[in-house]
Amino acid sequence: MIRTSHRVRAGVQASAALRHPISRLKAVHQRTFTIVTILSLCMCVETSFAQDISNVVTDDNEPLMNSSAPDSVGSDSIIAASTNLSAALPASDWARVETSVDRGLQWLASQQAEDGSFPSDDAAQPGVTSLAIMAFLSRGHLPDQGRYGEQISRAIDFVLSTQRRRGYFSLLPVLPPVEHLNPSQTVIYNHSIAGLMLGEVYGMCSGERSARIEQAMLLALAFHREVQSRTKEKESDSGGWRYGYPESPDASSDMSVTGWALMFLRSARNAEFNVPKQYFDQGLDFVERCYEPDPQQHEQGVFRYRPHASQSEPQITLANTASATLTLILGGRHQHEGVAASVRWFRSRDYPNPWQNNYFYLATYYSSQAMAQVGGETWEQIFPQIAANLLKEQTGNGAWPPGGATERNYGSTYSTSLAVLALTPAFGLLPIYQR
Repeated sequence: MIRTSHRVRAGVQASAALRHPISRLKAVHQRTFTIVTILSLCMCVETSFAQDISNVVTDDNEPLMNSSAPDSVGSDSIIAASTNLSAALPASDWARVETSVDRGLQWLASQQAEDGSFPSDDAAQPGVTSLAIMAFLSRGHLPDQGRYGEQISRAIDFVLSTQRRRGYFSLLPVLPPVEHLNPSQTVIYNHSIAGLMLGEVYGMCSGERSARIEQAMLLALAFHREVQSRTKEKESDSGGWRYGYPESPDASSDMSVTGWALMFLRSARNAEFNVPKQYFDQGLDFVERCYEPDPQQHEQGVFRYRPHASQSEPQITLANTASATLTLILGGRHQHEGVAASVRWFRSRDYPNPWQNNYFYLATYYSSQAMAQVGGETWEQIFPQIAANLLKEQTGNGAWPPGGATERNYGSTYSTSLAVLALTPAFGLLPIYQR
């Protein structure tokens, strides 16, 4: 049953009281779940209901992260004013996508551990479990309801159990120094992805679990701002996020972590936690500084790992390009030159195969979500290639095989979760990515 009462709770500062739109969020999920059911019959996904989320404002009347939404821009924009994402594939191919997603989720469910987690490298927890939860949500499965409801709730409880005294989420203790793939390097990834997921499920839970999520989010947001506000060694890194260490005055930022960090803020703001617009603006300013304006450097993408003033080596990748594009569009910065350059870059080449990209699953997740935001002919060109790649890679048991290079460390739970999320933007069930 959908609850219609509103809770009152403190914001990031204990004195700020805000109303949480539980009934609105649940109504959106109920309505979108119905649409996905219809999709299998008539393949007609509509996106107008996304305005239920994008038009919500906080008590101080500041708009959400995507308030200057692409739907309101002129026809000369590269962002389609409105779009029917289901037009990218014929009904028979959508049926294959749905079957693929359902097989992937069935496999994921079979892997859940007794503690509620979805197994991966411990240094990647609770991030990977949070991705798995969002994969279930993206197909319309909700906590405590239906086939996977109990498993989703157990996974949420696991994520909550990993929060540390300082407010961050990490299964393992986080201690200096930073080393490759140790908790001090992965902590802000884990923290941001967990926070993003909890913001999405907050309005779907009730009772004691809902209260635990509320308190966890308050602690998490306070820590999140502390990391963003650290004194950076390079001025050009201001406003962004990176690793757990070093702290002030030698902290730094990168596009890879900042993309997830901004998504956490947006999810929290959608849930009407008190997240000032200033936090978004500072983060988005950093993202803009990661744009590489030199066309001679655009072989692998158009956004750098770090701004030029922070690092001379560009490290331009598909994952950074897609993440930056998605973040800027959702942040109302769709008119930045980097977004147009990114769309042109995507449309000028075939989408890469798995063996052509060391971060294939991460890049594909970001690319699919970003192109869904662009919509129109761009989505219709790119998504069929993404879907074909993913359906080809899926194994007989429903899982996706581990990725290459660093992604291999996180196993098939990670790759399967991201593959499902990359296949489901047209379903429109995750509020954070609704147009």
